[in-house]
Amino acid sequence: MRPLLFFFVLALAGCTTPPSSSPPAQEASQPQSLVPGYPSADEVAAQAQAKTAPAGRWSAISDFKGEPLFGNASLIEYKIGREDHPFKLQLVVFDDRQFDLKVIDQPKDWSGGSRISECMQGAAAVAGVNGGFFTPEFTPMGLMIAQGQRTGTWQTGPLLTGAVVVTSHPQILWNAEVNPQQARELIQAGPRLVDGGQAVPGLDRRKRSTRTFIANDGGHQWLFGLAHDITLSELSELLTTPGIMPAFTVNRALNLDGGHSSALYYRTNAGSERSFPGWSTVRNYLAIVPK
Repeated sequence: MRPLLFFFVLALAGCTTPPSSSPPAQEASQPQSLVPGYPSADEVAAQAQAKTAPAGRWSAISDFKGEPLFGNASLIEYKIGREDHPFKLQLVVFDDRQFDLKVIDQPKDWSGGSRISECMQGAAAVAGVNGGFFTPEFTPMGLMIAQGQRTGTWQTGPLLTGAVVVTSHPQILWNAEVNPQQARELIQAGPRLVDGGQAVPGLDRRKRSTRTFIANDGGHQWLFGLAHDITLSELSELLTTPGIMPAFTVNRALNLDGGHSSALYYRTNAGSERSFPGWSTVRNYLAIVPK
């Protein structure tokens, strides 16, 4: 089946059109960003060392990259090491006041992992990742609601412990909190990674793989993306270690899928598209679309 310090640019403008190609003289009319811009790689590394030195477990960040995406989302890529093991992360950060979070159904079971680009283009999405688990029969594992269409059935168990749910706004909810009748978009997934800002105990510490996950700060700020060659327990710890992610405090995080299914797509401010397709065909994707 299918840590760390970073800063991101999230201008709370709520616009749905590409950034203006007006000359510099007109830039003063653009909304002012409410958060700091990207730091330099040296600044990030120095602060990471200062923050993480007491713990003695996480090494300095390298290969840091920040890039604005269409519609005021951001791409963050970096590497961080712990106990001589490097972890690579590729994250898309967004504000739910500017973007809708959508479940994209992909029912073609032999379409290949590269279908993510076609699905994202068809949805006019700025970015997306592979969604939840699916069965050998290529049906969603658990309930999926995509643009109001229901597929699969609600399930509970040790794996499907939460869901990404969109009613009037997106939420990460645990099973007991979900009312599927109120959702217009929903995908069951798991396991839980972070709850109330705390790492969820008892997660697997042995198997390292690429993981797709989604996180929220308890308000309007979200991120989703890929963490490479990492266990579920390590990912949970990474997301909750103080000083690693001071610009984004994770309140809840949920594992989506991973392994050969892992895929990422994004569209930059300049209009170029990048995709990191998985090796496997997947049943669904999560995407962000400008409001």
